[in-house]
Amino acid sequence: MRNAILYVDDEKGNLETFNRAFSADYFVKTCLSGREALELLKNEEFSLLIADQRMPGLSGIALCEQAIHINPHAIRMILTAYTETDLLLQAINNGHVHDYIVKPWKKSELKPVLDKAIEVFREREKKLQDLEKRSQEIGRLKEEIHTIMNVKGLIGASSGLREVMSTVQKVATTDSTVLLLGETGTGKEVLARVIHENSPRRDEPFIPLHCAALVKNLLESELFGHEKGAFTGAENTHLGRFELADKGSLFLDEVSEIPLETQVELLRVLQEKQIQRVGGEKTIPVDVRLIAASNKDLETMVKQGRFREDLFYRLNVIPIQIPPLRERKQDIPELARYFTNKFAAQLSNQRSLSPKAMELLERYDWPGNIRELQNILERAMILSEGAQIEPEDLNLHLEEMFKVDQVDLGKLQPTPTSSGSLRQEIQKDEVQRLGEALRAANGNISEAARSLGVARSTLFHRLKKYQLL
Repeated sequence: MRNAILYVDDEKGNLETFNRAFSADYFVKTCLSGREALELLKNEEFSLLIADQRMPGLSGIALCEQAIHINPHAIRMILTAYTETDLLLQAINNGHVHDYIVKPWKKSELKPVLDKAIEVFREREKKLQDLEKRSQEIGRLKEEIHTIMNVKGLIGASSGLREVMSTVQKVATTDSTVLLLGETGTGKEVLARVIHENSPRRDEPFIPLHCAALVKNLLESELFGHEKGAFTGAENTHLGRFELADKGSLFLDEVSEIPLETQVELLRVLQEKQIQRVGGEKTIPVDVRLIAASNKDLETMVKQGRFREDLFYRLNVIPIQIPPLRERKQDIPELARYFTNKFAAQLSNQRSLSPKAMELLERYDWPGNIRELQNILERAMILSEGAQIEPEDLNLHLEEMFKVDQVDLGKLQPTPTSSGSLRQEIQKDEVQRLGEALRAANGNISEAARSLGVARSTLFHRLKKYQLL
């Protein structure tokens, strides 16, 4: 119960006085001994425990020491009429007691002390709730990682992700900043977690933040924290992700979405390794390993003035490009079996994929990557009724892809000669190569795919990407 106080004193008159003074302000319970108080603590929740120091049996400090094991989050205070400063200070330093109050007390003086203690309890409770939410999120991420402590156990590590995982193994043991680049749904957050769990910081926090989900003011508060009263609605001090990730790793997803003004603050923190909460004045040192991710071309954004060049170079220490699922189709069967087994265990449903359904999964190009594959399999596991998941259960609607046989050669424009970024040059070369293959095949997609040595669905996806259909 919130604002609940348990007051313990072996003198009944003191209990009655305290009850009369504060029962209108708080939910007050009283008892005459430490043993009785311990029994109450086992069955009821209290925000604040106040105990007289000199009592028969258990002293106030001894009661507080034992109360920690029953209700560790309650604020513990001692009331005393005696000068036992050294004993009380030792108890405070040991964390057994929050503060002490000297008898006799006046309500006008004691109430602000109790209000402050209740406020400390509320802030502590909120932080615990935040940590619990983050713990649940970490648990979800760990489920998505096949064998988190061994990068070779990650699906695709020995095939489609071989080159990526080789780089991960080298960089994980360092403190270097990593920039993960790849399309939405390719598993950038999972890979960031792999890097953290294989680093010397593995026993410290891994704190993620999705930058695209927050407006500028909220983003700064989430990154750097804020002081109580910093803005309307800031009722308590809030720790930012940099403070929460201290000694550990901070994962900033979709850094391309950070506003330019906030990019300046982020760069300052990365350079100086200290933060300043919104509305605060003191600087707080932080020791954080940064892992960033983006599904956009940051280099192009720098040229367009939409991303700071100095921040880009600060983040781009070790860039890792994660291939989309359509470029590592050899991993699809293993990924599909992993997800169906996972959902089978969750749903107590032992359906498996039929050979035809698996073939369809391998033919599809997965524009939404692993996330799309996971979502489609989860839906199929829930909605399908047979012993196996069949092609119709996947609901992929591939008719459009497989019914288009020809490309209108009139849409194939001459390749532009102007130079651009490396990525633009690569794309230009690919468009030219696709055009040459299609002209040689008189526009037939299947023939062009065979000449290029790629799956028909892969060629279809690239033609759609470059608006050649």
